[in-house]
Amino acid sequence: MPSKRKDIDTEADPALQGSDDVAKKRRVSSRLVTRKPVSLTEPDQNPLSDDGPKARKRARRGPVVGRLAGLMELPMDILFEILGHLNPLDVLRLARTTKQFRSMLMHKSSRFIWIAARKNVPDLPDCPPYMSEPQFANLVFDTHCHECLAPNTRSVDWRISRRICMKCAKECFVEDYPVFSGESVYKAVPSKEGKRGRLCYYKKDLDEFQTKRDSFTDPEKRAAFVKECKAIISDMEKHASLLTTWSNNQYNARSEERDDLRRERKHAIIEELTKLGWGPEIEKIPPADDLSHHRLVKQPARLTPRSQSFSLSGFVNDLHKFFLVWSNMRAEMIRYMEQMKAQRLERERKLLIISRKRIAVSILRSYKSARLPFTDIMPEPVDFCAFPQVSEIIELPTEIEITEASFSSVVSHMDEVVTQWRRSCYDMLIQQLKEPLSQSLSAIDPKGKGKAKAVEPCDADLTEALSLATTVFRCKACSPLPLTFYEEESWDDSWFPGVLSSRSTGLRSPLFYPNVMGHRCLTKQRLYGPDYLFADPTTQLNYSPNLRTKWSCAPLQLDNVAKDMVSKVVETCGLDPLTTTTMQMDILNPKLACLECVAWDSEIQDLCQASVFTWRAAADHHLRSHRSKGNGKWKYIDDSLVDKVENVDDGSHDFVASLVSAVLGPTMSNLGSSTSHEDSIWLCTHCLDLPDERECMGLSKIKNHISALHGIEAPEENRDYYRDYAVSQEGLPSYPPKLKVKLTMERPMDVPLPSDYFSDSDYSDYGDNFECLCETCCFDEYEYFDPYY
Repeated sequence: MPSKRKDIDTEADPALQGSDDVAKKRRVSSRLVTRKPVSLTEPDQNPLSDDGPKARKRARRGPVVGRLAGLMELPMDILFEILGHLNPLDVLRLARTTKQFRSMLMHKSSRFIWIAARKNVPDLPDCPPYMSEPQFANLVFDTHCHECLAPNTRSVDWRISRRICMKCAKECFVEDYPVFSGESVYKAVPSKEGKRGRLCYYKKDLDEFQTKRDSFTDPEKRAAFVKECKAIISDMEKHASLLTTWSNNQYNARSEERDDLRRERKHAIIEELTKLGWGPEIEKIPPADDLSHHRLVKQPARLTPRSQSFSLSGFVNDLHKFFLVWSNMRAEMIRYMEQMKAQRLERERKLLIISRKRIAVSILRSYKSARLPFTDIMPEPVDFCAFPQVSEIIELPTEIEITEASFSSVVSHMDEVVTQWRRSCYDMLIQQLKEPLSQSLSAIDPKGKGKAKAVEPCDADLTEALSLATTVFRCKACSPLPLTFYEEESWDDSWFPGVLSSRSTGLRSPLFYPNVMGHRCLTKQRLYGPDYLFADPTTQLNYSPNLRTKWSCAPLQLDNVAKDMVSKVVETCGLDPLTTTTMQMDILNPKLACLECVAWDSEIQDLCQASVFTWRAAADHHLRSHRSKGNGKWKYIDDSLVDKVENVDDGSHDFVASLVSAVLGPTMSNLGSSTSHEDSIWLCTHCLDLPDERECMGLSKIKNHISALHGIEAPEENRDYYRDYAVSQEGLPSYPPKLKVKLTMERPMDVPLPSDYFSDSDYSDYGDNFECLCETCCFDEYEYFDPYY
């Protein structure tokens, strides 16, 4: 390559002539100009007038001769033939290259070139009469915004014949309702559909229309102008419909073409991976991880098997070409297949663990079925599989085959393992309730100058306190109380997540030890979005709640309001609240009359009627109806009043049950009706610890269930169905009878006397002389009563 420097003429300096240095010519830049110093004493002397070397003038460049320069030298017929085989976008770009091409292609005589180019595009509609061929080509094929010339503007408004970007659309369009638009504007200016039924007008079109319309002073000419505009708009809408259809077809065709290229590329990559030995692994890839989702596979380009050079210049284009070559992407695809293999082995391991858990669950079911009815809590499948002895067998290497015989060491010590688990559950409950129970059992030290000192009780005292009738629990998951019911000192915001996962947010019955240990919220929750691919048999439930969990007493909390109320009930029965247990109260089975909601007789002054409850039902009634009224007022129903207790049930539930039976039939009514007076305390033995296990049902329902699903016509208790341990020992019915008792007691001063009620002529309008003055009795607490809790 010749150097840009030139030799300096040695003749300019005579001192250099004849010397050895003359042979060695110095090479300096030709751009350096030698200037003679200007003397300050001779201002009139021109420094450029010396005979020294002068700077060479840079050559003036001529017109650039490119590849398209020779086209204009071709004969016109040949040039027109070449241009007729181009696409409209190519002709449009060619017209923008030079002035010569523009003057030629934009002339009206060249219209046949644009028509020939347009016909090269399949199914493209003809150019509308209100547009020229270059305008039509620019609208259809060019992707620049017509306002700001922003590139990659893909959306075209065919009804207004504009291609506007999103940024300019906010400024170039005017929205208006057709109702408020003038008749001259509506259907006379191009518009498109906007939001909420509005029409969007292009601002320039609207201004131009209004300017021309206002320029006509003659009403007839103005009407003729508007009519002409409407005809053009009607024609524009017809062509817009054709262009929209063509555009959609082109989009679908391009999508199909790209999909074909992706499929072809995928097949080529699979062939290359199969040659490397990854064929069997590709067949095991799940649909979620299919090769078509990989970024190198889903490119709409054919795969090139040969290698290709990669340069840093033109990085974007070369990078795209780089990944079209298999040799350049082989390493990454191999890494991807190794990742898929690792995920497959992990999935197979999970499925193996699940199959082993099913064997463990069958062993647990056999153990629990042999010990019906339950007298204590039993571990759930998720608890059993988490036992160290069981988990060690389940997590054995994949090569080892696991059968029921593999769990023989666990079966032989099953009682000890379950007893140890129960002890840990009791310890968890004691630790969680240790602080509140310690506060209730704390004593005041007489010494210490009058300062109160809490004496921390031992674990034995705490265990004894759990069995007291005054130790009442509340579940934060299934019975969160309104904010007004919470005491300031017992506020706990951990109940809020339970509201989202609970099965109901209504008030529930109070919970007592030891049945509270089997409360269903301690082992079951509601899961959103379960993983159906890896359905764990230890946690899956097909019916709500649809998730088993390890036993946890986190949802439990002591209810201080219920504690004070039950203490009042125990005192009413003549017992000591500090020593009376729930078992002693169940054995006594007292009947109590609520004096907060008595109905006074309208004829006899000291006669009233009160509702009668058992002690558990009394606690439930007070917490539902009189929670804000303190501990309540109760009267113990002794032997002298037992004979006066009456059942005043109106039989409305029986009427509803008979109506449902008449409409749905006896079988369907027994399966789905909730109006039966049977106790919902029974569970199916055949569904025990299986995903199809359901919640408690009545006796007739459980028998129908066993007959329909398990084919047993004569089921037996503790063999085919069993009583749920979580239900209270008293066994309250789902709809207990409404018991009333007539009491003789002094009428309060705020209660009107019988003479102040109504006149004698008004008594015939009321079937019952007892009119309750308590608003809380309007709410039937038994309507939502569920003894399960």
